[in-house]
Formats: sequence, C-alpha cells, structure tokens
Amino acid sequence: MQKHAKPLPPFRRSIRSLEAYRVARPPHRVKLDQNESPVELPAAVRRRILAALAKKRWSRYPDFPPEHLARKIAERERVPAGSVLVGHGSNELLYAAALATLEMGSVMILPTPSYGVAHLAARLAGGRALGVPLDDDFAYSPERIVAAARREKARLLFLPSPNNPTGSLLSKADVRTIAESVRSLVIVDEAYRDFAQVRLAPLLARHRNLVLLRTFSKAFRLAGLRIGYLLGDEEALLRIERAKPPHSVDVFSQVAAEIALDEEPRIRKGVLAIVRERERIAATLRPLESVRVYPSEANFLLVRVPDGERVFRRLLSAGVLVRFVGLRAAARGSPRGIPIDPRLRNCLRVTVGTRAENDRFLAAFREAIEERG
Repeated sequence: MQKHAKPLPPFRRSIRSLEAYRVARPPHRVKLDQNESPVELPAAVRRRILAALAKKRWSRYPDFPPEHLARKIAERERVPAGSVLVGHGSNELLYAAALATLEMGSVMILPTPSYGVAHLAARLAGGRALGVPLDDDFAYSPERIVAAARREKARLLFLPSPNNPTGSLLSKADVRTIAESVRSLVIVDEAYRDFAQVRLAPLLARHRNLVLLRTFSKAFRLAGLRIGYLLGDEEALLRIERAKPPHSVDVFSQVAAEIALDEEPRIRKGVLAIVRERERIAATLRPLESVRVYPSEANFLLVRVPDGERVFRRLLSAGVLVRFVGLRAAARGSPRGIPIDPRLRNCLRVTVGTRAENDRFLAAFREAIEERG
C-alpha cells in the first residue's frame, strides 16, 4: 500500500462486525472435515457429463431460470414445476430467503448449535439470528422453537434436519407442529436427508409457509459444482427468487445435475454403505472411556473428548483431518457474527469416509486417547 494512499471508501457498518467464512486446509492425507462424499462419481457418469458439456455453447449465458433441470427435479419429487427453485448451491438460496423475508432488525430463529453460515445470512440481510438451544443430547425441542418464534415475531425459521454439526433430526410430526404453529417462513435444510429416514415433502401441500432446502453436494457427490434447490409453495418461491442473482447456475452445474438425476440409482448406491460405516464408527468409539458419541442421522458424527484441541492436533499429525468445531471457542472466543455454543468446546465432527479412511481415523483416534491416559 502506498504511503499516501487514500482511505478506503465507506462500507456497511454490519460488515465491520463480521468475519468472512473460510475453511482451513492444513496438510493431510485423509480428509474427513467437510461432510463430502468419500468417493467420486462413477467414471462412466463423469464421462457422460463431460461429453454433454462439450456440446454446449460456452459463449452463451446459461438458461435462466434453469427450467429443464427444474422440471426434472419436479418429476422426481412429484410436485409442480413452479414448486422448484434452483440455485447456485443451497447457501445462495438461504441468503436469498433471508433477503426476501427479513426486515431491518427482524428475527431469524435457528437451533444452537447449528450451521454458522445462517447467522451471516441473517446479519447481511439486516436482521438478527436468535439461537434456540438444543437439549443436553442435542435433540430438537419444537416447543421452544415455536415459543421463541411467537415471542420474537420471527420472520424466518431455519431448521437443518439432520442438523449440522450435531446430526440430530426433526420428525415429520415435529415439522408439522412447527409449520402449523407459526406464521413465519419455515425452511428445513435437508442437506443430509438421504442418510436419514424422514420424508417431509408430503407436508408441502398443506403448509404454504414450509420450504425444503436440498443440495446435490452430499448423496449426489457434486459438492464441487455448487447446486441446490428449494421445494415449496410457488408464490413463496417467486418472492425468494426476486432476491436471487440472475444466471447464477452455470452450464456445467445444470448439465451435471440433470445427468446425476438420470443416473441416480447408480450414484446413490453408496448411501447405505455410508450409513453402515457411520454406525460401525459409532459402535467402535462408544466403549472408549471419556468419549461421547452423539446420535446422528447424517453422514458425520459429533464426538466429545476430554481435550478436543489436543486430539484434533494428534489426528492431524497422523494425517487425518477432521473438524474441530470448538476450535475458535477454545482458542480465542467466538468469531464475529458466528456464535459458538460452549458445549462444542471439546467436540470433533468426523465425516464418514471410505472403510480404509475410517479405519485410519479409528486407529489414530485410539492412539490419541490412549496417549492421554
């Protein structure tokens, strides 16, 4: 920077109190920190996507809205085409929903602990995020959520199910109760729904304030392409669409998602294997002294240990990268804009990998625990 450079132009005051959302990437050999698929798409599916992409005109803007993809999703979900809104990853749709619903100072309700990006979405939209604590086992309390929404006259409820980072689930009855009891827009983030057994789409026909948020990043193995969608009332989605950038879903993502839907049986074969591995890891860790494994219906496990930072670093020294969800709380307080639940202070979130990756994690984890003893 030059010595006599002019000062920066003014930025919004709310930006000054936020930190950019970033993910650290220390060196590792086994990556179990971001809840991605442990395996790539089948080679034949990748070749089909690339061949289809080669036939597209890259000099032209992508379809906007991506009507062909929306129709394919609608057919899969057995809903009208207008009940689908496609976006550049589920985060874009979360931000659009916050912009479309929150007034200055109004409230978004979400569980705590939960997905930190939702706090940023609320703040950037001019609102505030109010966390409703999960219970001691990190299970949902629909009664507390409804009470808080009514008390605060909340405009938006953001309820991940299964929840990240806890893996806890809302039942169909819970979602029905919440949607019936509030006037707010209720977004249930179903990013990990394929690893659980609850199916919420039948509720959409009776609850215009209910919207389901989906992604192609997990079970469909397309995290690198950033594509998601909303299911819900057509008029509600039209209003959310007004807050969404145009042409945001690129040609590559549209082509890949369409073919992934065609190849769904082949792609989703790995889901049951991930669920089996999740239960195997949990069963292996539960007997260990001073280790607590929380129930999970996702493709990851939340594990509490006596000394989270030491175990995290011991795993990393063995080449295994997991998410130490209590890192900021333990090291230097909550990051600006994203509160950290103190109950996560010694918790690790472990993505389910391949069997070989999971074995490597288990061996390194045992060594770390025994080393402490």
